[in-house]
Amino acid sequence: MDIKQNILKWYPFKENASVLEIYDEESILENVNLNIKLDKCNIKNLSLNGEYDYITLIGTFEYVPTILDNYKCYSEFLKRLKKHLTPNGTILIAIDNRLGVKYLTGGKYKNYSYIFEGMEKKIQKGQANLLTKQEIIKFIREAEFENFKFYYPLPDYRFINSIFTDDFMPKSSHSKILYPVNYDHGSTILYNEINIFKQICDIGQFDNFTNSYIVEISNSEIKNDICFVNYNNFRKDKYKLLLTIKKNEVEKIPESEEAISHVRCIEKNTNKLRELGFDVLEKIEENKIISPFEKEKELDKKLVETLEQYGKEVFKQEIRKWYNFILEKLPVELEYEDDIFKKYDIDISQEQKKNLRFVKDGYIDLAFENVFCKNDGYLLYDQEWYLQDVPIEFILYRALNNLYTYNNIKLESKISREEIMEEFELKQYETYFEKLERKIQADILNSEYVNQYQNEMKKYYNKIENIQNGLERKEQEIKEIIINKDKEINEEKLKYNILKNEKEKITKEYEGLLNEYNTSRGWKIIKTIRKVARKK
Repeated sequence: MDIKQNILKWYPFKENASVLEIYDEESILENVNLNIKLDKCNIKNLSLNGEYDYITLIGTFEYVPTILDNYKCYSEFLKRLKKHLTPNGTILIAIDNRLGVKYLTGGKYKNYSYIFEGMEKKIQKGQANLLTKQEIIKFIREAEFENFKFYYPLPDYRFINSIFTDDFMPKSSHSKILYPVNYDHGSTILYNEINIFKQICDIGQFDNFTNSYIVEISNSEIKNDICFVNYNNFRKDKYKLLLTIKKNEVEKIPESEEAISHVRCIEKNTNKLRELGFDVLEKIEENKIISPFEKEKELDKKLVETLEQYGKEVFKQEIRKWYNFILEKLPVELEYEDDIFKKYDIDISQEQKKNLRFVKDGYIDLAFENVFCKNDGYLLYDQEWYLQDVPIEFILYRALNNLYTYNNIKLESKISREEIMEEFELKQYETYFEKLERKIQADILNSEYVNQYQNEMKKYYNKIENIQNGLERKEQEIKEIIINKDKEINEEKLKYNILKNEKEKITKEYEGLLNEYNTSRGWKIIKTIRKVARKK
């Protein structure tokens, strides 16, 4: 699946704007459905004429030292581009961060000769260089631009799943941190990138170690108030929605005509949930899902804080409070012909099903991360999926499973996932619920892309495991060498001590004999004879 068009598909270009794309190997924007007037030129044969509303450098700004032999080539290049902008014109740059987490874990940039080169060397003349955030800011200011804005695409600008900004920064619990990794040829991956990135997020260094930057540069005020963007890359086309969070509004739009029907299904879900007595944030207008930007905390964040501050008993009480709330709103069916297990061909006995409470309206997105906590209750959003005749226990299972997936480190040390599943009597149904979840996801997701992602992840994890196993073998070899050397040293020490003891014994015997000789009569006679002999 080619998702390169995601690079600037989200960006709010002015209608009929004039755009110059400075590309390297191939044009990106010509394949994106944008209402713009597009000119193109290759950076290796750069020719600038006229003025443009936008000039884009997607993966090409790093090549500036190859066309300008100047110590300040980057800032000089930006000054040149400024002359070809309209009064309110904008430059858009997409470039990798040479201190990005993928390079910290052993990823190799194609124009570097070895891994970690970007960390070891500063900017080099005459060759392509990746840049840090601080370096980019320095060049922008040297070029005397007044305004700029940074965007942080994950996993990088080539394969965008989501985009963060300084107004919307992630913590390790954010679901979009679990992105698909991708590395260039020649990489030697030593560590799990995602695990390292989670820690980077939690220490507030996301912007310095993220893999890529998209930078918006202008002399005019930047009025674009986009805070966050998310694509549904893993989904089938008919379910793909583009999420954009702005400072005061959240918007979801279908990525294709095919996905409009999904928006209409969400509208039905929203209306039905309101009929059942739920408070729902979103509304649908002209095939768009719109809502105000809510600043209250989601229930999943509140639950994590509750556990950290008040302990697991209060944590359980808050979960039970939510569970009882949805039980009151979703009436349990006493009779039904078919159920969700039959629909997905999951073998479960009637005896086991008797202890489950089935609801006709199975809103399976009633998960903690889709609920805002208000003083007077709960406020729902993002209610995409509806299934009939679903056990309400499955809805709770999904909520708890997601909670532990995204917050495992913080939760598991205080109350294990197993304990919480047993607390709510879900443990005995986990096998069936896991199968059900897989079947539901198979309906939603693009299997080709998911399999490709899983194979890539498996390949890199196998590499990491092989490296770690190799290191463990080397450590064991070193330990064995040390043990053998210690043994040899101990043997030599033992020989030395034996010889030392023998020496001490001989010395003692010698001193005894010498003393006996010095005190004997024979020694006195010889001593007298020697004196007489010397006088003669």
